[in-house]
Amino acid sequence: MNRREEREKTVDAPRSDGPGGGTDRARGRRPRVLISPFTNTTNAYIEMQKALLAEIGYDVRPLSVRSLLLGEFASLFRRDSVLVFHWLELRAFARRQGGVVLSPKGCLVFAFYCLLIGLARARAIYFVHDHAVHDATGRVRRVSAGMMAVVRALVDCRVVHAPGFAARYRARYLPHPLYWDAPGHVPPLAARRDNPDGPPTFALLGTIRPYKQIRELLEVWPGECRLDIAGDAEPSYLRALGEVVRRRALVGAVTIEPGFLADDAFERRIAAADVLVLPHAADSMLVSGAFFEAIGRVPMLVAFATPFMRWAAGQFGNVRLFDSMDALPSCVRAVALGWPACRGAAASPEAAREAFGWQACRERYRRLFDEVLAGRIDESGAEGAEGEVGESGESGESGEAGEPDRRAGKSAGGSVAQSGAAAKPAIR
Repeated sequence: MNRREEREKTVDAPRSDGPGGGTDRARGRRPRVLISPFTNTTNAYIEMQKALLAEIGYDVRPLSVRSLLLGEFASLFRRDSVLVFHWLELRAFARRQGGVVLSPKGCLVFAFYCLLIGLARARAIYFVHDHAVHDATGRVRRVSAGMMAVVRALVDCRVVHAPGFAARYRARYLPHPLYWDAPGHVPPLAARRDNPDGPPTFALLGTIRPYKQIRELLEVWPGECRLDIAGDAEPSYLRALGEVVRRRALVGAVTIEPGFLADDAFERRIAAADVLVLPHAADSMLVSGAFFEAIGRVPMLVAFATPFMRWAAGQFGNVRLFDSMDALPSCVRAVALGWPACRGAAASPEAAREAFGWQACRERYRRLFDEVLAGRIDESGAEGAEGEVGESGESGESGEAGEPDRRAGKSAGGSVAQSGAAAKPAIR
């Protein structure tokens, strides 16, 4: 009898009265979700995940070595427990001199969690955010992709936020929640411009890293268009960007403000932006988290034509794509010349909520997690967004999943279990 067959014998019969089965509910015990990482100081994605799962009826707790030693080990063998992993592969790597290297200690931690998945009776879900670790090259990149393949093979269910990649990873599609539609979040009013009919301001926000192709973007950026870049950056990459700006005489058009963007600072910049630029490489991430900050709020998005952005452009009329860096200048100029008429194509908040809003996420997440608990997991890998045909558009390996690359996490509150068990922040 294999591991899956053994699990099937212990799963409660399907029920319709909420997660965890009628027996557990009668005993007043909610099904448990152990999530790793439980905290992430670079963005609020994990906090939103915790709050979302708690709101649909799960007892959300940390999954870490510390939490296991403090008594959570028994949850690994509860039939009403689910293990949820985000960016597990990142534990095996460390950043060094602007690049990524394998960490011997981190590899042991990674192996430990893989062993847990293999031995536990609890079901396991892996959110596939990336195709490979950001900024990894050569052998290190191949190793990172291999590690991710190992995790995908071990778990019971894989999840992607890009519908076009469901088949490739034999995964289920779940929408990435909108940051600005999460409970308790009050977006600031859009900044008033002194000259609303003047030329648009382009913004590139979040962690300043090579996988976003910012240096390549600056090599072709049209000097007559204003671009504001802000976010945390490593000194070596920042110097390289500064050299391009000076060599191309873009000092009057391009500003670069390095530094971590806390929530309020990021909110102000998003509110003030006319056009958000998303030049992320297609071979690193499935989706950009900044997209889910901007859609429904920023009038226009200009993005590299990754598979997810191609799909998004088919859903929203304010997403403009460029297929290569050579095509970027004409795309940017077209938006600038068409301004302010282009502003009228902005996606409405209602349209964004229909696709990625909190209520839409509640229903999709509840359905999938209930199926996982009941052992009714569809592994066909062909499910995309309902009523939509996913576009693969793959180019070998492709992109990451996102959360904004810079945000500080917020307290989820509610029934989410609080813990000081911090995991390694996601490299984004």
